Parts: sequence; C-alpha cells; structure tokens
Amino acid sequence: MSVPVYVAEAAPSHIRGALVTLNQLFITIGILVSSLVAGAFSTDKENGWRYMLGLAGIPAVIQFFGFFFLPESPRWLVGKGSMDRARKALQKIRGLDNVEAELKEIESSLEEEREYSQYNICETLSKMLTTQPVRRALILGCTLQLFQQLCGINTVIYYSASILRMSGFPSEMAIWLACIPNAVNFLCTFIGIYAVEKAGRRILTLLSFVGIIIALIILGVGFYLAEQNSPPVSIVEVIDGNFTGMDCRSISTCNKCTLEDKCGFCWQDNNETKSGSCLWVDDKFKERYAMLPGNTTGDLRCSKADFDGPKSYHWANDYCPTDYGWMSVLGLALFVIAFAPGLGPNPWTINSEIYPLWARGTGTSLATAVNWLANLVVSMTFLTLLETITRYGTFFLFCGISFLGMCILFFILPETKDRTLEEVEELFMSESYKRKHKTPEKYGTSNGAYDKSGETPENSKL
Repeated sequence: MSVPVYVAEAAPSHIRGALVTLNQLFITIGILVSSLVAGAFSTDKENGWRYMLGLAGIPAVIQFFGFFFLPESPRWLVGKGSMDRARKALQKIRGLDNVEAELKEIESSLEEEREYSQYNICETLSKMLTTQPVRRALILGCTLQLFQQLCGINTVIYYSASILRMSGFPSEMAIWLACIPNAVNFLCTFIGIYAVEKAGRRILTLLSFVGIIIALIILGVGFYLAEQNSPPVSIVEVIDGNFTGMDCRSISTCNKCTLEDKCGFCWQDNNETKSGSCLWVDDKFKERYAMLPGNTTGDLRCSKADFDGPKSYHWANDYCPTDYGWMSVLGLALFVIAFAPGLGPNPWTINSEIYPLWARGTGTSLATAVNWLANLVVSMTFLTLLETITRYGTFFLFCGISFLGMCILFFILPETKDRTLEEVEELFMSESYKRKHKTPEKYGTSNGAYDKSGETPENSKL
C-alpha cells in the first residue's frame, strides 16, 4: 500500500505514472521467479515446498535493509512541518541542490490541508465521505481495485497450473507451462511503463478490459468445446469379487469421470475415443489406479505395474485428453497481455494520485483493503465455481463481471495524465462544489479553471 503512495509523492508529475508502474513490473518479476522456483522444486515431493517458501525470505531481507537508505516523502515531511528534512530528502531524490521552488509549491498546496492534520482515522474518514470530490475519488479508487480482482486475474496467477491441467496437460507439463502467462505478464508490463504517460491512464484501463474480455471468452469457449467433445468411456473393466461403494465404471464420459474425486480416466496412446475406461483412484497416490479388493490379478490396463514399465496407457484423475488445450494457453497468455499494461498497474497509479494529501493514506488504504477482500473472494470461490457452474461457466462469469466493470469505469474514470496532484483533485469537483468552495483569487487561470471574473473558460479541460 505504501509503495505507490511514496512513489507518487516523490516523483515528478511527468514520470509519476511510469515510476508507479515500475513497481508493478518488479511484482511481475517476483511472480515469474516464484513460478520458476516452483517448477524447479516440484519433483521433490517431500521437501520441495520447504525450499519454495524458505527462498522467499531472501528478497525480504534485502528489502528490509534497503529501506534504511530510503529518504522520507518530501510531501509528508512538509505536511508535518519538517522543512529542513523535506529539503534534504528532495535534494537527495532530485539530485539537485536548488529545490526551493518545488518546496514552496509543495508547501503552498498543503496550506489548506493543514487543518485536517490533527484528525484521527475516524474523523478523516468522516471528512472524506462528506467532501464531495474526495468521496467521488474514493468511490473511483475502490471501484478500480474491486474490478482489478473480480476480472479473475488471481485465478490466473494462483491456479494457472490447475487451469492448464484441467485443459488436458499432464501435471509435469502444466507446472512449467504456467511460467508462460507469468513471463508474458512480466514482459507486457514494459508496455504499461511506456504507454501510461503516452496514451494515458483512462484509455489504457479501458483497452485492458477489452483484451481481458476477449481472453475470458476464449478460455470459456475452449473449456466448453473440451467438455462437449470429452472422450467417452468405451471400455468397462471387469473385476473379480464384490465391490461396494461408488462404481466409477458406470460413468459415461471422461469429463464426468475426472470430476469425481474417486475416479480417473485411463486411455491408450492416440486412441482416447475408443480405449477409455473410468476406474478408481488410489487414495495415497492420486496419479495411480487403485488396486481394488477382489482384483488380485493385477493385470488391468492402468494398474501400477504399467506405470513402472512402458507407458502405452495413460492415467489422469483431474484432466481429460482434448484437442482444445491450446485455447487455454492462448486465453491465459492474452489475459495477461491485456492485464499487465492497463488494469494491473493503473489502479495503483490512479489511487496514488487522486486524493489530497490529508486523505491519501486513508484513501489508498481503503482501496487496498477492497483489493485484498476481492482477491480473497475470488481465490476462495474459484474451485467451488468450477464444480457448481462448470469450468466454462466460471470464465463466462468473470467475462460478464469484466464487462460490467468496463461500463462503469467508462463513465466515472477521468484522465489524470500530465496533471499535478493538485490539478487531479479538481477533476472530481462538481460544478456546485467549485462555485461554493473556490474563488478566482485562490484558483486563477494558472490551472486553467477560472478567469478573473470567476467564469469557467470555454476551452477549460475541466
């Protein structure tokens, strides 16, 4: 939460968006590295997860010591009355000795906000909700963070290997294929760094939604076609003895078979449509067929012995062979291509620049809380949604939510590119608020809002 705020307060306005997006770039680097680490240790079934978690401590230690060399935000220091410290911090950040002009500009912009500095969190929140432009900014900030998560991005980040496995790829391949969307996410964030100051926040965000909607349609259609063309169970195995419990052999298709916890699908090389069987899963080794009581011969096609020898038969308990697996790889890649330059960094960038100083920390905190709450909801419900409304239905649901988010933001998201933090605040002021709270003397033509008579010029950007 604090990093985008710090960068926005310390950066010059003409590169503020690019620097906040740079923070998002390094997050994508971390995600990519983590997926490579997960793949590298995935073969160690006993201790691999320990290395995955333990190695995450290394960058945390580096960051901890790095913060000791980080100067405080000059705007925050000015707001607290520490002018000497603010001057030194600004000189260090800018690499200049003469920063008096910028320091005076910051001090001037903070004068009207000093009265709020003594407020506690409850008083600040109350003031935010009763101040029209700040309330409108807060609604926008929370809406951006809400739809950033409800579009389903973290189903891609958290469950990309599972999505690929459900698309027909074996586990060993899926965990490495999951690196593809993470690598694309990293590379496409460079587009955001370049375009955020060229094209602007608004157009990037809306175009990002368009790309995400297309990607989700591809994912949904891919899973729909895979389910509709699921290989049939064409061979019913015969076993000796009596068996009580779920009879997997009675299931008719691979898709229905693998959706059952206790069942898996067995098929022969390049002949899944005529050689498929639905058999029981070994409780201890899900990748194995269960040798049932009563079957003492051990000669079934997908018995454990077959996996220790030539793999003429294949066994899967959580995916089906399909010709449409490529659509999942394409959909995941397109999703992150669209997300990385726009909806990924822009909610953080915009939230870091739409609040006045007295409300910036609280506003960003509330928007961040909305982000993580939506993240929690999506990540906790994803697997349940797959079971209840089908795999393709889940992605069509995310598609509908994304379309709703795009429509809402089309009407409430202004462009903040190339504006100072003080000018951005004016974007959220209603005409009645401007007439009531602004005067020509205080807000002259220097910011393009009013002329000396108090009238709004015809060519005003506001």
